Amino acid sequence: MPGDSSMARGAAVIEALCAAGVRDVVLAPGSRSASLALAVAAAEREGRVRLHVRVDERSAGYLALGIAKGSGVPAAVITTSGTAAVNLHPAVVEASYGGVPMIAITADRPPRLRGVGANQTIEQAELFGGECRYAIDLITADAAADALAVATAIAAATNPHHPGPVHLNIALDEPLVSAETVSPIAGPTSAVAELTRPDAASADERESRLLGDTVTSPHGVIIVGDTAGFPAAAADPEFIGELATLTGWPIISEPSGNASLVAQSLRHGPLVAGDEGFLADHIPDVVVTIGRIGLHRSVMRLVGRAKHHVVVDPRPVGYVCDPLRTAHTVSDSLPGLLSMIEAVPDAAWLSSWRDADDRWAQRVATAWPADQRGAIDGVQVVRTLVSTLTAGDNLVIGPSWPVRHVSAYAGPIRARVFANRGTSGIDGVVSTAWGIARSTHQFTVAIIGDLTSIYDRNGLLSAPGEQRPDLVYVVIDNDGGGIFGELEQADPAFAVDYERVFGTPHGADIASLLGAPGVEVVGISSALELTNALALARDVGGVHVIVALAQDRASQVRRLQALTEGDR
Repeated sequence: MPGDSSMARGAAVIEALCAAGVRDVVLAPGSRSASLALAVAAAEREGRVRLHVRVDERSAGYLALGIAKGSGVPAAVITTSGTAAVNLHPAVVEASYGGVPMIAITADRPPRLRGVGANQTIEQAELFGGECRYAIDLITADAAADALAVATAIAAATNPHHPGPVHLNIALDEPLVSAETVSPIAGPTSAVAELTRPDAASADERESRLLGDTVTSPHGVIIVGDTAGFPAAAADPEFIGELATLTGWPIISEPSGNASLVAQSLRHGPLVAGDEGFLADHIPDVVVTIGRIGLHRSVMRLVGRAKHHVVVDPRPVGYVCDPLRTAHTVSDSLPGLLSMIEAVPDAAWLSSWRDADDRWAQRVATAWPADQRGAIDGVQVVRTLVSTLTAGDNLVIGPSWPVRHVSAYAGPIRARVFANRGTSGIDGVVSTAWGIARSTHQFTVAIIGDLTSIYDRNGLLSAPGEQRPDLVYVVIDNDGGGIFGELEQADPAFAVDYERVFGTPHGADIASLLGAPGVEVVGISSALELTNALALARDVGGVHVIVALAQDRASQVRRLQALTEGDR
């Protein structure tokens, strides 16, 4: 068979993926991508990859993202041409800003069929714009060039300082398939082995790059945001603990910063940061922000009020997280920052923050006691859920209210935490969680809102015969978008339109909507029922959906406002 046929090209691409260490490929069905589909199916039979098939390309993209996020190894997603490829865009964007090494492979028409009205043909060579670390339009039938392009793409996707998505657009001509067998293409293994990853040679230099002055104040706060995709030197909890010990500063960690168990982390940091009575005498001279911050307005106000802002972020200009534009110092690494610290800890400073945290912990425990009976609300759901987790579990947190409830009210989290905080969308969380659970092989709980669950319910439709992970989705059902009730949109001036355009009640039976083959669905209405349902799901394994019938959104807002009354 000619080496430039579509079958040969499909075999070359899949061979190169396998040779580079890719072990998971997500596929959505299509004709133009047929040779890729057949090649990856053959590779699965040989035990070289795990194939995951999905009918929804958007869900497929997020599944690949979740697999890569959980494993740290690039995962590939393959689609046919046209809008099938377009539907990968949300996951590509999240992968770009979330630092996830995802490989988007889109089949396309050859150049002679582009721009002439050929069916299912769009301009997709630069479909994802500048979101990709590397993109190439493979228009020439050359198996060796295809293999080298895969190797180059994977090197770019796994850049230790700036991992992210890459895009291979492959022109495939008719005949798209053939009954002849295509042997693996020789050569890709050596091409991968000889390729040097971008910036690898200058890693030490990058980690020591600093801008700014020595930090000397004893009065500071360490704020940890999402650190997915960051190298250990810029995100490891041990380094964060060393910084806290050296300075004597408290830590406020967002859940996906995975620093809530570090000794000086506050249990309810966002509440302390919003306590104006306490802050009257506790505005820090210095704040150190690590990772992607921005979950809480109270914490962002604290950043803006500090005299000196130090950012720890290894990414290039344009990605460094400094949303208030207040950074005085930028460090690529925590060890580099430690070398700049000359502050003498003030024991009274840390003690005062801990005392404030204790006061808030008591107020939260009183408002949502562990043995609370009767109707449940969103805060009680997250507090109950987090209390059941172990160090060997994963917790995937959806955006909007769930992630803020976990961050402010749940306390320390023993599990490893994941969240799509690159761009914080609700659109693919169900699939992301599935990918994380599938790639880590650990018991995983995903806490999401009802709108998030509806948006990506296709993510529950796995192909027959595929292995299902041990995964539980806990859906907080309060019939709509609750977070807007705490924002400006809830002002009475907008009451006539609020419920329709912000609250967006769906009026649906969530349990019925989320029913899928091989997925067990149950509804609960109390903390005890939730605890029992989680325990049962852990024992029997497989995929479960627990729908928590929560209080209405207005009641939840009133409870949250009552907790902080007098402190805003």
